[in-house]
Amino acid sequence: MVELTLTALQQDLQQVTRSFATGEIGPAVAAADRSGGHLEPEEYLRLFRSAAAIGLPAMLIPERYGGTGLTTFDNAVVQEELGAVDVGLAGSLNLTMTLPAMIVAGGSHQQCEAWLSELVSSDELVLAGALNEPSVAGSELFCPIPDPDLGIRTTATYDGSEWLIDGAKAGWVTNAGVAQRYLVFARTSFAEPAIASTTAFYLEADRLGLTTGPRSALLGMRSGFHAEVLLDGVRVPDDRRLGDEGGGLRLMGESSAGMAVGLAAGFVGLARTALADLLDHADTRRSWGRPLRSHQAVALQIADAAVDLQTARLLVWDAALAVDHGDPAASWKVPAAKTHAVDVAIANAERSVRIHGATGVSSGAGPEKLLRDAWTGYACDFTKEMLRLSIAEVL
Repeated sequence: MVELTLTALQQDLQQVTRSFATGEIGPAVAAADRSGGHLEPEEYLRLFRSAAAIGLPAMLIPERYGGTGLTTFDNAVVQEELGAVDVGLAGSLNLTMTLPAMIVAGGSHQQCEAWLSELVSSDELVLAGALNEPSVAGSELFCPIPDPDLGIRTTATYDGSEWLIDGAKAGWVTNAGVAQRYLVFARTSFAEPAIASTTAFYLEADRLGLTTGPRSALLGMRSGFHAEVLLDGVRVPDDRRLGDEGGGLRLMGESSAGMAVGLAAGFVGLARTALADLLDHADTRRSWGRPLRSHQAVALQIADAAVDLQTARLLVWDAALAVDHGDPAASWKVPAAKTHAVDVAIANAERSVRIHGATGVSSGAGPEKLLRDAWTGYACDFTKEMLRLSIAEVL
C-alpha cells in the first residue's frame, strides 16, 4: 500500500526546519532584500551555524561517519521548508548537505573518516562545487561526442608528487567566496574524452593559488553567494584527489541525484509561498465590493496554482523515493522533478504578481522577489531544455 503521508520523524523535521527558516532566515533575507538582496558574509555564516545547531549539514552523512544518515526523501521535506522562505539560502544549504554524497561514493576510508567527520563536527563548514567554466557550456556534460576537445579546460598535471591545477570556473559557483572547502573538477588528460579524463579534487579554500572573484549579481537568489573560482598553479597532494583519476564526471553522475532532488524541493517551497501569498491577497483585497477571490478569473488562477503545486510536490517525492530505493527510473524522474518544480514556481509567482497588481511589482520581499528567484531556477543544475532532452534520451 502506498501512503502519501509523512512519518512522525519527517513531520518533526518539517516543523523544526520551518521554525528555523521563518525565525532566522526570513528576517535576515527580508532585511537584505531591502538593501539590494545580498547577505553579508558574517550573516551568511551565522545562518549556517544556526543550521548546524539543528543538525542540517550532517543530516545526510551516514551514521558510521557521525552523521544522522537520513534519506533523500527526508531532505526533500527539509528543502521545501527552506525554499518556502528563501530558495537562495535553500540552494546554498542543499549544496553543503548533499555534496558529501560524492565523498561517500568516491572517497577512500581514510578520506571519508577525515573529511566527513570534519563536516559533522564543524558548526559553519560551507562547501562549494566548482565545475562549469566561462567558455564551456554546462550542457557539454550531456554531449555524447567522444571528442577530447570538448569539456572543461581547467587542467591538473601530476609532477610525480603533487597535482598542479590551473584554470577558472564560471561566476555562478554556489557558495564561492564563503566556502571553506571546494570540490574542483579538472582535466588530467586531453588524449581522451572528458567523461574519461575529468578528475575531482577536494581542496581547502586557503590553499595557495585558489582565489575567488567578486560576488556575482544575479537576477534572483541574491541571498546566496556566487562567484568565479580562479586556480593559478594550485599545488595539491594526491590524497586530495577524490575517486579514480579520470572518474570525476562518472562519480558526479552516480552520486548527485540527491542534490538535484533537494534543489527541486526548494522550488516547490517557493511555489507554495506564492500560492499562500496569492490566497491571502485574494482574500483581503476587495474589488467591486467583494474579495478578489470571489471573481471567477481570480478563482481559476488559485485553483491552477494549487493543482500545479501538488503535481510538483508529488514529482519531487517520487524522484526522491526512486533515488533512495536505487530505482533506475531515477535517471529520468530526477530531471523531470527539477524542471517541473521550476516551471511551477515561475507559474505560481507570476500568478501572484498578476493578482497583486501594482503591489506585485513593487520592490521588497514579496511577489516580485519570488518571481526573480523562480526565474533564476532555470540556470541552476542545467537548463530546462537540457533536462528535458536527458529525459527523452533515457526514455
